Order: sequence, then structure tokens, then C-alpha cells
Amino acid sequence: MHPTIFLDPLFTVSVMAGWIATVVGMVVLLLAGFWYSAAGEWRRGSARPPVAFRAVYGLGLLMFVGGLLWQFVGYWVSGSLSW
Repeated sequence: MHPTIFLDPLFTVSVMAGWIATVVGMVVLLLAGFWYSAAGEWRRGSARPPVAFRAVYGLGLLMFVGGLLWQFVGYWVSGSLSW
């Protein structure tokens, strides 16, 4: 049986939303990694990656790190974490 904290809406918004953002960021970074491994001439030469690739990578990194921070703050706000 799950603890009652999982039924708390504050916990759901504070922690689970951050967890979902972290997972989505991880999937976006994984897709960026696949794109990088299948890339053409810009990966082998001195040319910079396309703007779209840098945007996808930046979005994935921002979502992953932002989701982690959201979870930490959510644990603190919901009272599940104390120092």
C-alpha cells in the first residue's frame, strides 16, 4: 500500500511534476544524442552544429536540471525532506 503522501495534491504538483520534467528532459537529451551520432559533416569537420541541434540539446538540459531542482524544492515544500 502506498503512503498517504502520494494522495496529497501538493506532493503531486511539487514533486511528481518535477519528476516528469526530468524524464522528458532525459528523453530529449537521448534524442539529441542519437541525432549527434547520426550527424553528417558538421560533426566531423570544424563547422558548428546546427542551431536546431543546439536548441534541442539546450532544451533537454534545461528540462532535466530544472526538473531536478523542481523536485528538490518540491520535497522541501511538501515537508518530505528536512535537514
